[in-house]
Amino acid sequence: MPEKDEQKEQSLPLPFVRASHRTVYNRKDRLVMITACVLYALFSFWELGSAKFPHTTWQPQADQPNQSFVLKLSEDTSFDQINVIYGEGDNNANYSSLQLGVEGMTIEGSNDLSSWTPITTLEKGSIYEYSIIEGSWNYRYIRVTAANKNQTLTEIAFKKTGEDSLLPVTVQEDDNFSSKYPASLVIDEQNLVSIHPTYMQQAYFDEIYHPRNAWEIANAEYMYATVHPLVGTNIMALSIKLFGMNPLAWRLPGAIFGVMIIPMFYAILKMLFGDIRLCTLGTILCAADFMHLTTSRIGTLEPFSVFFILLMFYWMIRWCQTSWYDTKFSSSLKLLLWGGISMGVAIATKWTACYSAVGLAIILFASFYCRWREYRKAKQFLKEGSGNEEQKVFARKVVSTFPKAMRTTFLCCFPFYIFIPVVIYWLSYLPDHVWRDGWSIANVWKQNMYMYNYHTNLKATHPYQSTWYMWLVDARPIWYFSGVKAEGISHSISCLSNPLLTWAGLPAIIYTAVDFFRRKDRNAGIILAGYLTALGPWVLLVKRCVFAYHFYPTSFFTMLAIVYAAQALLKKDGKYLKWIHIFEGVYIFLFLMFLPATAGFGTSQAYIKLLEWFPTWYFG
Repeated sequence: MPEKDEQKEQSLPLPFVRASHRTVYNRKDRLVMITACVLYALFSFWELGSAKFPHTTWQPQADQPNQSFVLKLSEDTSFDQINVIYGEGDNNANYSSLQLGVEGMTIEGSNDLSSWTPITTLEKGSIYEYSIIEGSWNYRYIRVTAANKNQTLTEIAFKKTGEDSLLPVTVQEDDNFSSKYPASLVIDEQNLVSIHPTYMQQAYFDEIYHPRNAWEIANAEYMYATVHPLVGTNIMALSIKLFGMNPLAWRLPGAIFGVMIIPMFYAILKMLFGDIRLCTLGTILCAADFMHLTTSRIGTLEPFSVFFILLMFYWMIRWCQTSWYDTKFSSSLKLLLWGGISMGVAIATKWTACYSAVGLAIILFASFYCRWREYRKAKQFLKEGSGNEEQKVFARKVVSTFPKAMRTTFLCCFPFYIFIPVVIYWLSYLPDHVWRDGWSIANVWKQNMYMYNYHTNLKATHPYQSTWYMWLVDARPIWYFSGVKAEGISHSISCLSNPLLTWAGLPAIIYTAVDFFRRKDRNAGIILAGYLTALGPWVLLVKRCVFAYHFYPTSFFTMLAIVYAAQALLKKDGKYLKWIHIFEGVYIFLFLMFLPATAGFGTSQAYIKLLEWFPTWYFG
């Protein structure tokens, strides 16, 4: 037997006036949400990152640009690998520059402290990522010389020839041993050095940006650079403050928000569809999506941004489903207020929320239009003099309530959706040291003009960049990381959608669009507004290098479109439920099958290659 909608929607005396839609959660709803969150969390938190990571950092004195120090290998002197990693230094120590990088730093070897042989000159590398130099050397002493005063070095280690162990090392010479940044800082965390690092022990892809800014915020440092708003970075900074500077700490907040997105999305499903079968389908689409998992496990801003985008849609949908004629008017205004606050936080997390904010405006004004039509029909109803007394009384209530409610709501939208978000955005910079001369409205404006110019003028290219139409069919994943441990286990991380999401999603969104223009269905309109405003700017406005993960906000409206199409199938014939269950089973199977390519879980290189179904899919 089909399960009934568990929504409560009382009827009003006039059939053309919508009653408030009241969502009621029962035990089955809670069971689906809890089960999905727990199962998803097992994969999201599993091998998320290591809590062991070197972070104490040496830097030259401001007045000694080519400062050097000498290390001594105190026991064996034969080594075949040098592991180097750098983080950010103390930007507050040298106000004329920023402390970052090892490019041009030289490493030399000697056995007598007088004759020095070059070993290597370090290349630029990436912050928080290991540089590994392989060779065959036998030196007692190692001299490291900075190329300029802006450089940093967090840890250097020497692997014993033929063994997976590090040689003991001490400081032989350091003219600045009593300074704030002695040479001992580069060898004081040898127990935290990874000889064969994977994604677990270091940063990858855009983690060279966001964790760095989060570390700066956590340590009240002058910020090196930031090209995004800072709410998400501050959340990451809180985790670093609590748990230290390590991959687990900077990835943990995103993973937590990834879990939180599941009940947030379920709440939207419940409001739009009600049916537990459809809500379960939508939850599976979310929890077993490749991109949702991959994007939640990397230390970037997307999980925070998408959560707040969904939250602002949640409040707007609730307002749309609330009538002015059977609900306290102040309650409807509170829904809009919370929506405006959520929108402000979303935009202060990442500018992509601005695109979705246009979707909110479309839904808002569409709802205004629908309410105006109810008002007009109520006036016509009174003019015709038909209906019973109860209907006439209610029609007069609609006619008398609408003008004031409409005017008040419209006027409140200016502070709710313009003033409050702007204030939130500007204040979000207050805790952070973005400028040497401190926070000001003028500085926030200048910073955002810099960000705008950076994004609009960016000319960079990338071997795994893609275009918006590729996202619609999963044509071009972005490859984040690949590494092989000493025992031959491969770790690979790529970002793409679950193929069934995009392959079913494209016809589903087309059906949703056709059904909207055919029947003017409200739910179809909400889905379309969210989908088109999330995707549209990447089609029409953004011309720079973009990647598959930019589809992430759009993917949730793709999920809603699939559920909307499934609802139509079930209304047509309940026998389609069997095929929906088969779809869910295959979708989950693909999620599990691709985990080694989307989450970095260790496997064989042969298995990774087996998952490369198309020439444009490369997983390392």
